[in-house]
Amino acid sequence: MSEKVAKFMHDEGYQVGKRKYKLFTFSWPLAKKVVEDQHVVFKGDISLIISTPLSFLAQDILDEAVQREFCDLAGHRLFCTEIKPIVETVETEEITVRTLSPVCCFSTVYRISNEGQRPYVVYYSPDNPKFYTQIPDNITKKFMAMYPNRPVPEDKVSVKPLGRLRYQKAFLRPDDPRPVKGWWGDFVLKGPKELLKIALDAGIGAKNSSGWGCVTLLKQK
Repeated sequence: MSEKVAKFMHDEGYQVGKRKYKLFTFSWPLAKKVVEDQHVVFKGDISLIISTPLSFLAQDILDEAVQREFCDLAGHRLFCTEIKPIVETVETEEITVRTLSPVCCFSTVYRISNEGQRPYVVYYSPDNPKFYTQIPDNITKKFMAMYPNRPVPEDKVSVKPLGRLRYQKAFLRPDDPRPVKGWWGDFVLKGPKELLKIALDAGIGAKNSSGWGCVTLLKQK
C-alpha cells in the first residue's frame, strides 16, 4: 500500500460500534516449498492473493506493485512479474469456499491475578459452537462497515465445514510468545448473496488484515 492508504487502514479503518474493520485479507504464499533446517524454503515463483471489496484499495495496491522496483521480504528482494485481477461473483445463496489462509475465531477474556485483571485470548475450534456464531456475526458487521447506509439483510450466513479441517498455529512476529490459531479447509456458506460476497471479498473470521481467513470460491449451488 501507499503510505497514505496504509496509515488510514492502520489508524482508522471502518468502524462498527467499538470494532474497526480493515476490509481486506490475503493468502499465505502460494508456491512449491520444502522444509530445510526448520525453515520453509520456496522453490521458484511465489504468488499472493490479496482480497478486498474496496476498489480504491485494490487500485492502490496495484499501483504500488507496478511502481516499486522490488519488495523486501525478510531480507530477500522479490520482483513483481505479473498482476492478475480476479473477480468472484456470487449468484446463489449457497457457496462452497476453500481457505487460502487459516480461519481464526477468538474471544478476549480476563484472568484475575495478583497484578489484577489480565487479558487472555481464547481461540475457538470448529468443535466449539462459538466458531459458527462468530463467523456469521463478523460477516454481518463487515457488511455494516462497508455499507453504513444500507439495510442489513435479516438472515445471517450459516457455516458448515466440508470434510476434514486442518489445524494451524503460527506467530505474527518471531518475538511474539502468543500464537494465533486457525483452521484450513472447505466450508459451505448459506445466506443472502450480499453477505456471501462480503465473505468472499473481505474474508471470514478474525485477523483478516494479518493474513487470516482469506477464502476463494469453489462452487455455487
